[in-house]
Amino acid sequence: MAAILYGFGDVFIAFRGQLPPLVSVVVANTLIFVSVALVHRGTMVFTRTKPSDQAYWLTGAAVFTSFCYFTFASPNIEARIVIISLCRLPFFTHAAWLLWRTRPVGSVRLLSFILVVSTAWFTFRAGVTEFNNQNLSDFLKAGSFQAMNFLITAVVTVLMVAAQLRIENEQVRAGLDREANELRLARDNLEHTIAERNAELLQANAELSRANSELENFAYVTSHDLRQPVRTVINYLSLIEKKLGPTLDADLTKYFGFASNGARRMDSLIVDLLEYSQTGHKTAVFEPISLGAAVNESLENLSSIIADAHASILVAGALPTILGCRSDLTRLMQNLIGNAVKYRHPDRLPEIAIGCRDDNGRWLVWVADNGVGIPPEFRERVFGMFQRLVPKKDIEGTGIGLTVCRKVVEAHGGQIWVEDAPHGGCTFMMTFPKIDQDSLNTVA
Repeated sequence: MAAILYGFGDVFIAFRGQLPPLVSVVVANTLIFVSVALVHRGTMVFTRTKPSDQAYWLTGAAVFTSFCYFTFASPNIEARIVIISLCRLPFFTHAAWLLWRTRPVGSVRLLSFILVVSTAWFTFRAGVTEFNNQNLSDFLKAGSFQAMNFLITAVVTVLMVAAQLRIENEQVRAGLDREANELRLARDNLEHTIAERNAELLQANAELSRANSELENFAYVTSHDLRQPVRTVINYLSLIEKKLGPTLDADLTKYFGFASNGARRMDSLIVDLLEYSQTGHKTAVFEPISLGAAVNESLENLSSIIADAHASILVAGALPTILGCRSDLTRLMQNLIGNAVKYRHPDRLPEIAIGCRDDNGRWLVWVADNGVGIPPEFRERVFGMFQRLVPKKDIEGTGIGLTVCRKVVEAHGGQIWVEDAPHGGCTFMMTFPKIDQDSLNTVA
């Protein structure tokens, strides 16, 4: 901006024969002073010194007024030369002093040198007008001196602006380097923090795995040890009922029935807890398992209740082969098919459809029925432990079967949820990862 303003001032002065004095003298020299003020202000900002804008305005107003006076009221070219030369001296001198105070190097040292040379030149230019020698006076007014003055002044101004631009570039580069260092430091701190958090997470996972393993072992041992006394209670209740059968009245017979049923439910609950504790265990061996084989084994285990309910089972096409535990997958299908038969609709025979399809790089498997269905608001709750939607007096159960199903599916890297079936009832949807070559190599 300083170079542009100075350039306009020189152009106006160069065409002073064709332009009115107000433009070629007053405005031109005012623009030159403004360019000097901008150079000084930039130096103050660079050296982190608060600039005084009021001083610039006052000096600029004084220059403009004096040039108006010595151009129109009392024309005097020597006075104008002295004024425009002397008004630069304090600004250049102060700017040079500010730069040298910062112990300059490189571009800053160059700018300081230019300011010192400029100060000397404009001092000479102002002082030469004081000589009364006619030759000096003529030389001062001659075009050759004016041309040399314009040349030196323009070169000095351009060099000062170039030096300032270079300083600003160096400042920007230094700022970028500083920010880059700060970013590197922040990145290193972040990586260190992430590493610490990962270590803490691994430790927490290890502790959680150990706690889960201990809990599973506790559940297995406790359930296994509880089952024997419960079976003893059931056996002795049966023996006592048989021995006292003829002598038991209706109330005692009912009480014996309550006790026997409670003991049997306790035995079923313990069996289900044992099943849950053994499901999805990390020691289970994963190998390529055909879901069709797991379904067939489940149907064999459920053959009696399927026949009693006159249920029809439809398996659509060939079910996929996945990496998994054979016993867990058989337990999964057995629970889902058994529930479909158990919770059948009272007004129609149970129909169960099992199918699958490719779903974006994974297998989507479903077991659909036409039973009583599950309301949408309970479709997440049914997977909770001991959650039942049907009273025990209507249908027997412990409320653990679907919890086992979710545990099996998640242990195999999938998900399970409930949707509406096409003809009433509900559909249990499951996803399983496809087998890839890496998985086969790992198993092998």
